[in-house]
Amino acid sequence: MQTSRTSDLRSLRRFLTIGLMGLLPITATAQQADMAEGVVTLEPLQIVGQKIATDSAAGTRVTTALMDTPQSLSVITRSELDTRGVQRLTDAVAYTAGVQSDFQGVDSRTDSFKIRGYDAGGFSNNVYLDGLRAPSGGQWTRAQFDVFGLERVEVLKGPSAVLYGAVSPGGVVNSVSKRPGIGLPQTVFAQADSHGSLEGAFDVSGGSSDRTLLHRVVGLVRDGGSEVDHSDLRRLFVAPSLTWNISKRTRLTFLTQYQKDEGGSTYQFLPQTGTLKPGTNGFQLDPSTFLGEPDWNLFDRTQYGLGYQFEHILNSTLTLRQNLRYAYIDTEYRGIAGTPADANLTTGSYNRRSIWGYGDSDNLTIDSHLQAKFKTGKIAHTLLGGVDYIHSDWVHTRVVGTASPINIYNPVYTGVNVAAIKATAPQSDLAVTEQQTGFYAQEQAVLGKFHATLGIRHDLYDIDYTDSATSATVGKVNQSPEATTWRAGLIHSMDNGLAPFASYATSFSADPYTLHDANGKPLTSPTKSEQFEIGVKYKPAGSNALFTLSGFRLVEQNRLFRVIPTPARYNQVSEATTQGIEFEGRAELVHDLDLIATYTFLDSEISKTTTGGPASGNRLAAVPEHIASLWLTQYFKTGTLGGLTIGAGVRYTGETFGNDTNTIQIPEFTLFDASLSYDLSRLLPSAAGASVRLSGTNLADKRYVASSTAPGAAWYGPSRSVTLSLRYVW
Repeated sequence: MQTSRTSDLRSLRRFLTIGLMGLLPITATAQQADMAEGVVTLEPLQIVGQKIATDSAAGTRVTTALMDTPQSLSVITRSELDTRGVQRLTDAVAYTAGVQSDFQGVDSRTDSFKIRGYDAGGFSNNVYLDGLRAPSGGQWTRAQFDVFGLERVEVLKGPSAVLYGAVSPGGVVNSVSKRPGIGLPQTVFAQADSHGSLEGAFDVSGGSSDRTLLHRVVGLVRDGGSEVDHSDLRRLFVAPSLTWNISKRTRLTFLTQYQKDEGGSTYQFLPQTGTLKPGTNGFQLDPSTFLGEPDWNLFDRTQYGLGYQFEHILNSTLTLRQNLRYAYIDTEYRGIAGTPADANLTTGSYNRRSIWGYGDSDNLTIDSHLQAKFKTGKIAHTLLGGVDYIHSDWVHTRVVGTASPINIYNPVYTGVNVAAIKATAPQSDLAVTEQQTGFYAQEQAVLGKFHATLGIRHDLYDIDYTDSATSATVGKVNQSPEATTWRAGLIHSMDNGLAPFASYATSFSADPYTLHDANGKPLTSPTKSEQFEIGVKYKPAGSNALFTLSGFRLVEQNRLFRVIPTPARYNQVSEATTQGIEFEGRAELVHDLDLIATYTFLDSEISKTTTGGPASGNRLAAVPEHIASLWLTQYFKTGTLGGLTIGAGVRYTGETFGNDTNTIQIPEFTLFDASLSYDLSRLLPSAAGASVRLSGTNLADKRYVASSTAPGAAWYGPSRSVTLSLRYVW
């Protein structure tokens, strides 16, 4: 095993070296090529504090106006993140149509959200950073990116395999890192929250006088309590970046980051008694109640990444780009989980088990493409051809041990036998190598006010999976599936600001290839999906606003359904369907009033089934029919209240079922958020650049269950959290 892993690491280093070496002949001749006449040059690097984004590269891999993109795409800008006082990625996407945030409850280890009814959070392969997939790994060996280090968050909705390869069908979230630019503000701030956590951060940048070299360093330190007892959290985050403007037509940006997380985990199993249903005398568990063991509550993660983004304009037609990142994650998790059985209503006794997991993951991701811009008659073309490559080499060990029951009415911690847990044979001991190579082509054609997008992609996938804790029959898988996906879209820009669009897209996921059926045989069918979408975008003339209304039908085939809890065994339900309507508006209204408004209707069902699966017509687990949100921000620029900014929001999530069999019903809930900031220079002119912000989520401290999959497995959603920060910008 060790010899194989060493070989794989050498392979990673070789690919990294090849990627860097491939740039040398281009950069060496860049200055000479810059002498050519009639050649366009790169735009200067500038970061503008947009409230409402006008373009994005998430939907086409090249920067494209949102009004020219025939697909639903939401962008949360840095300005919005700051205005709402966003602390986590789940908060960032909470006011986005089609997105269900924190659907798995409180979990400090990663971010959970669904897009159009499908998991797209940290435990999926649908989270991207700077256009490259986040590192994958074992059950808990997953990345989490601190929001302070991000410039924007982009949410692409619907099947996206043509751009990103093997992903689940709901959509993709792409986070964009802060990077060097011209004229950036320098920032330092300190923050405290209502859970006893303290934080300090900085964002500084600069460059050479000729702007050939630009640099930026973002850093953060956080330490303190959390909303769950006995679960202190600590984080160290630093992200240096450097841009080298090699010539007017050649740019190389290095992006690096290091993050260290230590402490406990807020994720804990709770019984349905005391959460979804009352206990004796109406008893309800407080969301802060800890039902684990303080001496067996740990989540440590080390993650870092090193990569670059390269862009070179070859001539007036061709542009070459290459993005590369090497990433590493190492995690250890210790926690207490409930058993499938509920707590005893009379005695309060709740059976538990101990969980111990550890692993690490090496990841290399490269995307290279050539863009050609030209005209044929009256048609303007932007043609893209490229190849991307993902290599993941990871190991993961999971140990399930014993733990004594606990009384939910009067929790007493009895500790665990650490030596016995560590002596227990692993339930799973995985060594996995995944490789994905995708070849893609895309055409963006413009004829008058019609914008058409057509894309096709072919993926080669290779999975080598070994579980030394199980038999050779079950524990070894080697498969090399292939998949071809495509999409087509058309949007028409009208003089009145309306832009109707229609699109079709397909997608696939390779997750089943490392899973097994009830007989222990490897699954061999990928999940496949297709989506039809029609809609209209509206950008009123002379205003900073964008409204999108869309309707869609998304069908997934070979959907997974867990038929045996431990060890996990699956059936592949024939078909699942979600169809619905989304509305999203972001606008700067009159009198310095900004608006964010969203509404989502989701009709989900198991449309076809197989033996052992849930009944046809059942709703999909954890998918509400209705999601809505509204946020208003009022800026006071003059008068007595000058310098004050007030924001307030409300979020609604309709009732859901906790499982595909629809036997667990979870009530609807409504949450209230707010943010208030003040420019201190209005009180003290010498304090120019200083401001104070008070923000909070779930201000009414609504106690609600976000998810429950079994009588002994329920999870509360986040409770009230209030932060106070002092910021200085110069």
